[in-house]
Amino acid sequence: MLVMPNQASYFSYWGKASPLSQAGERFHLLPFHCLDVAACGQALISLPSFSLKPLAEELGWTQPQVESLFTFFLTLHDLGKFARAFQGLVPDLSPDLVPAEPGKCYDRRHDTLGWLLWSQDLAADDPIDNLPQPEHEFWAVWVRSVVGHHGKPPEEVADAGLTALELTDFFLRADRRAAREFVQALAGWMLPADLPVPDREQLKILRRHAWRLAGLAVLADWLGSNQGYFPYRSLPMSLPEYWELARQQAEHAVIASGLRWQPLRPWSNPLELFDYLREPTPLQAYAATVPLEHGPQLFLLEDVTGAGKTEAALILAQRLMQANLAHGLYFALPSMATANQMYQRVGGVYRRLYEPQAKPSLILSHGARQLIEGFRQSILQSAEQAEDCRYQPDEGSASVQCNAWLADNRKKALLAEVGVGTLDQALLAVLPARHQSLRLLGLAGKVLLVDEVHAYDPYMMTVLKTLLIAHARQGGSVILLSATLPLAAREELLAAYRFGLGVTAETVVDDRRYPLATQAGKSLNSHACETRPQLRRSVAVRPLHDEASVVELIVAQARVGRCVCWIRNTVDDARRANQLLAEHLPEEQRILFHSRFAMGHRLDIEAQVLARFGKASTGQVRAGQVLVGTQVLEQSLDFDVDLMVSDLAPVDLLIQRAGRLQRHARQASGDLAVDAVERREPPVLYLLTPEPVENPPADWYASLFPKACYVYPDAGRLWLGARALLQAGCIVTPGEQGQTGAVRELVEAVYGSEVDDVPNALKKASQDQLGKDMAMQSQAHFNGLRLDKGYCIDSSARWYEDHAVPTRLGDETQALYLALWTDGELQPLCADAAYPWEESAVRIAAHRARELAPDWQQQFAAPLEQLRNRYRLLEEPAFILPLVTSGTALVGKVLDEKGRVLDMRYDRQQGLSW
Repeated sequence: MLVMPNQASYFSYWGKASPLSQAGERFHLLPFHCLDVAACGQALISLPSFSLKPLAEELGWTQPQVESLFTFFLTLHDLGKFARAFQGLVPDLSPDLVPAEPGKCYDRRHDTLGWLLWSQDLAADDPIDNLPQPEHEFWAVWVRSVVGHHGKPPEEVADAGLTALELTDFFLRADRRAAREFVQALAGWMLPADLPVPDREQLKILRRHAWRLAGLAVLADWLGSNQGYFPYRSLPMSLPEYWELARQQAEHAVIASGLRWQPLRPWSNPLELFDYLREPTPLQAYAATVPLEHGPQLFLLEDVTGAGKTEAALILAQRLMQANLAHGLYFALPSMATANQMYQRVGGVYRRLYEPQAKPSLILSHGARQLIEGFRQSILQSAEQAEDCRYQPDEGSASVQCNAWLADNRKKALLAEVGVGTLDQALLAVLPARHQSLRLLGLAGKVLLVDEVHAYDPYMMTVLKTLLIAHARQGGSVILLSATLPLAAREELLAAYRFGLGVTAETVVDDRRYPLATQAGKSLNSHACETRPQLRRSVAVRPLHDEASVVELIVAQARVGRCVCWIRNTVDDARRANQLLAEHLPEEQRILFHSRFAMGHRLDIEAQVLARFGKASTGQVRAGQVLVGTQVLEQSLDFDVDLMVSDLAPVDLLIQRAGRLQRHARQASGDLAVDAVERREPPVLYLLTPEPVENPPADWYASLFPKACYVYPDAGRLWLGARALLQAGCIVTPGEQGQTGAVRELVEAVYGSEVDDVPNALKKASQDQLGKDMAMQSQAHFNGLRLDKGYCIDSSARWYEDHAVPTRLGDETQALYLALWTDGELQPLCADAAYPWEESAVRIAAHRARELAPDWQQQFAAPLEQLRNRYRLLEEPAFILPLVTSGTALVGKVLDEKGRVLDMRYDRQQGLSW
């Protein structure tokens, strides 16, 4: 028999309703939905990566006590739905439910209403069975972590102008009574009777763990809201009886969602993880043999390009997993392009981390991952497909798989056993972005690998340090990779991680040797690695002082069959260089690569670069080829050239660029050397630079690079780098300590120097940049979550949607969707692509295009409206730029931030310009 509405029992409130539910149609009773979610939470914490054992150990309580508390509080996640204001969202839902109350307006999220009900009623009046001192802040931390299951903490009713927020504005007395009856009914059989009264130190511990508890609540709610696993039920039954049904369904939900722990494959010799390693590099040998600590730890691997850092990192990750210190990994990279390349590399080996019968998921995590064919092909669309994809025990590199449930949302992507993506996706875990707790939970139990750790500006580096603290606190291990990390940055990263571990001892590694592997946990150890003879080299550095000399050099070298790369510091400079070379070399000998191509065209260019300059390219294909590009070439692609020219840039970036010079050993003909012995002429890096005279003028750098001076404004550091490089006359890899031209010495000559070492005329530029760096660090501290406060709205001054919170500063960009006007309608520029609109997008600086020019807007108003109505991706505020054919280019008109009309021109060979 149904409970009648006037009884206002907790069985007369709905938790989930069918979109078609009206007047008695299908709905799910609120207590059942609460138990569904709690059952999913209980199933999750039984998995090793989500275990609450660390929390129990720190609290000094038993694990069953803590698990019972978690399950109990998780059933309270939707307390706010007992509000009659919430019931009013779907009027006349069913005559068997409490009726809507017209005077109750639902103008607050139900997470805040749930917190309001707990703080002003449930915890304030009569005691709750088996819960000592329910008004204690310790229990409030639990409640905030579960009611905030929609991705952000509940609002505090006494803050932000909410002082007038009262229970009676949203709840009837009958609602409050029903909610209390529900809580008491649960507490009577869910909570153990011997819970101790928490103290102040335990409150601090719980706040640190509350971030993971909140992530578990989000994940459990997503699983428990799936009607496929939890069919709607509208007939009351006893809570314990339904609980048994919910627990059975929760097990199925967790398994089908790809979250169950996959069995690891033990390797007696970790080097066998890679069947192509004939002889390990010294760094790889270190990774395979270094004794591991018993708890979480960080490894910082500093070594030259080609030393096998990626393999060494994966070997360490495998050993940490085998030692039961991790159950998966996330590989974080500086850009989408680097992530795409690493995704392919990890895809060839990750299956070997697990038992042959296991089915681990590999996820690519960044904003344009759906454009990568390999990722699209990897998604298993159904359980049947997953079952059909069987692996043979002896399979070396199985096809990449990823569970469709994990792949359908970037926020869930970090939950996969193995993830590859941009660092931004991981940084969002410690920024006030919606569902950040789910990202942090996804990293829990994983090894966090951060590649090219030197490549980040002060803002990202500061947020990264916050992430290291958070990851250490949840027992996660970290592997950092770099070729050119300044000593000061090294100390800061190590100190941040050890602070997260609770280590109070000073973190100082007084070791300038290079290459160097550092292990940081409760103790601190460093190990100098040798370098293979074939990686020991000296790259000559020769200066050029004008573009004409560079063009003359490149043309001469191309005509004798050498392949050359010129890396420029701005898109405009790269485009101009390509035009200058076009006067001497035909189009088929040139490739222009920069960031202002539509994504589909950019992916095509990446493929061309790898075909002509990649490791597998032949001498015949490479002969006479010239690559002109920007910073996208520094880390993004595994290519090598015979000769390189670079504009003057920060010294660490120049060393990185030089790593693409003769990267793979080749015959004199350009074919790969089977014996890995380089037979080409000795490598030379030509540096386009003003002379580093002792008393340079203030425009020393800007006079030669009038646009790049805005990209690299610290002219003093640039001068220090040019002086160090030209005085040394070479880059010695790796070089001995104190040796002229050694990598460590070059980096420290710049970043170990003070502003006083800079010439007087350039000091202002360096001081200005120092001020900007400090401002970026300050902004990062302001934006980063205050982890010690726990999961509460006061942990940040402002909470964002994740597309709004900045993971980078000074890099504010927006996507322009390029629409070609043809045959009387707007069509995507890349109409034949698998994802035509996504691949027709190009990112530019946000200040360049504020809106369409008025006449352009008026001319295309109707077709633009049709596009927005037809494609969700193109809804406001997406920026669609209509283009019309004008000669050989496509043209559109926009207003910049100053209201000036700009002609945007797109050319298939040149990209976007204005």
